[in-house]
This record gives sequence, structure tokens and C-alpha cells, in this order.
Amino acid sequence: MRRAAFGLVLASALPAAAEDPPLMCFGNEPSWSLALETPDRARLTLPDEAPAEYRGESARIEPLRERVWRGKLEGGAGGDLVAFLREADCSDGMSDVTHPVVARVSLPDGRFRAGCCRITSSGAAAPRASAALEGPVWRLVQLRGQTEAALAGLQNGVTIRFEAGRLQGFGGCNHLSGSYTIDRDRVSLGALVGTLMACAQPAMAIETAFKDAFSGSLLVRVVEGRLTLASESNPDPRLVFEAMPPPRLEGTSWEVTGFNNARQAVVSPLAGTTLTLSFEDGSVAGHAGCNNFRGRYTREGNRLTVGPVAATRKACVEEGVMEQERQFLAAIESATTWTIDRDVLELHRADGERVLTARKIAN
Repeated sequence: MRRAAFGLVLASALPAAAEDPPLMCFGNEPSWSLALETPDRARLTLPDEAPAEYRGESARIEPLRERVWRGKLEGGAGGDLVAFLREADCSDGMSDVTHPVVARVSLPDGRFRAGCCRITSSGAAAPRASAALEGPVWRLVQLRGQTEAALAGLQNGVTIRFEAGRLQGFGGCNHLSGSYTIDRDRVSLGALVGTLMACAQPAMAIETAFKDAFSGSLLVRVVEGRLTLASESNPDPRLVFEAMPPPRLEGTSWEVTGFNNARQAVVSPLAGTTLTLSFEDGSVAGHAGCNNFRGRYTREGNRLTVGPVAATRKACVEEGVMEQERQFLAAIESATTWTIDRDVLELHRADGERVLTARKIAN
């Protein structure tokens, strides 16, 4: 019976569908990433090693909802790299984000890595749909069963942002996150998870109604900065959003509330120290807990390149302060993307790992 079952799984391994989306897979402790940007190529990045390019192909095991990618180093030397990519909710263990794919990777030298994958922006949807949906922060203005006045009366409103297969938002009381995929004019929404605060009414009722409505497979329509989501069985809008003005990175001073310590953990600043930063005219500057620092940055949309960063040369004797400064400056230099949700700034690495959180300093 076990042989028969194994044979059934093998017989179900079919060539990968052409629409299988590109993925960025990654894990922690130690940090690693595997970019599967085209069906026949993969790029493996490991700590203290140069990125390695592999050529191969993938097949699907439909009963397991799994895609298997197998390849060799460019040039054909060495053993196989094999990645098992299963469609299931995956927690990266570092944040409240739920990713859509679980990854298990067997390296040619026998090492094994496990982690999650996110859908890259190039494969999250057909180009026209993803370009319309992704990028803006959308504020909820209509929700079936709730009045527009009640929505407008919420202190911070209900907001959501779509980016490369990940959802980030605010439900009126709690911060929310989840996953999604887009197929032409439809978006399929994974379950939303979030913080567990209790708020006064009507915020809690609106958040519950929003989470119920913002689920399943919905038809997408974006016209002149207005996003409408509706079910296929009922063309009347279930939810309507309006695009918020783009956030501004420049012109604001930020106080850091957490930074990546290069050990795959986002930690708070040491007691008695204050970390700050600001971006303006291609220059990033601030205070690193002991010394002031300054460096260059460039950005294109939410893409960011920082560094090198240099600091003054004061030596502080308080325990851990100088090590904190080194870790903080390294975190800034590793940032490749930025987002702002209300008054909170987040910087992330290329593999999606958070490297910094900060709150706006009131003028």
C-alpha cells in the first residue's frame, strides 16, 4: 500500500505550470535566500558566500499542492539543489506577516534550509492588475452594512496595502497582515491575522465586519484612484477604497523603536539611549545612541539604497552602547525598501526581513 501511494505521488509530478509565479524564498538562523525569478534559473545566497546561480526546472505534485525545483550550479558541476515549495501559510518567525509558500531546500553539500517564500512583484499578478492594485495605501470608504459616516469617524480609519503578495493594514483597532494572489481581474485573499487589542465601539464592530468582507476571491476594479472589491455572485461592491496621498520619506525626523541586531532579531534600543534618523536631499543623518552619523541614500519609489554611513568618533563607556551603534548603522545600510503606515516607518532587506521600525517625531 505504501509503495502504491508513493507511485501515485510520483505519477502526479507534472511540469510546472507556465503561470507559477516567481518567488523569493528566505529563512533565518542562519539567514539565506533563494530567488526563483524564472522557471529555469535560481540564485542562492548564503552568509559569507558569493551568490550562486543554478539552472534547472520544476515540476508540480498536485496532491500535495507542492512545486519541486531541481537544478545544478551554472556549468553543471556538483550535486543538485532541490527546493520543495508547498502552498500553505508560513510564518517567518520574525514578524506578524504570513507568507503564502513554505520552503524546504536541500543544498548540494547536504545542508538543509527551511523558511518561507513571498511572491515577487513581477509575478504577483498580470502586469495591468498588479500595477493598479499594488503600491498605494487604500483607505476604506464604503463597507456593506456600515455607514460611511461611521467609517469616516474612525480616528485612524481602515487601511490596507498590497505589495508583492503581502498585505499590511489597520482594521480600525488592530494592525493586520496576510497574503494574496492576483489572477487577471481577481484577487484571492488569505486569512488576516493581527494584534489583539480591544477597542471601543464602533471600531470593533467595523473591524470585525471588514475582516469578514475582506476574504475569499473577489473581483477587482480600479478607476481614478478608487478600488472596488465585489464577489462574483453579487456585482454590488462589497468594499470600496480610495488611494491615500503617497507617504513622504523626506522632511520627517524619526525616532527608532526597533532595529535588526544582525542575529535575525529586531530589538528595542537600550534604556537611556535614543536612536534617530531623517532623510533629506539624498542625505540620511541622525543619532546612533553615542555618535551622530551621516551618509548618502538614493530611492526610486519604495526602493532604497543607503550608504556608506559614517559616524563621529566619540567613545561611550556605558555597557552595550557602542555595539548597539554598530548594529544599528549596519541595519540602516542593509535596507532596500521602505514603507510608512500612518506615523510608523519600516525599513526591510531584499529578502523581506524587517531591519528597522521608527515613529514620527512630533514637531
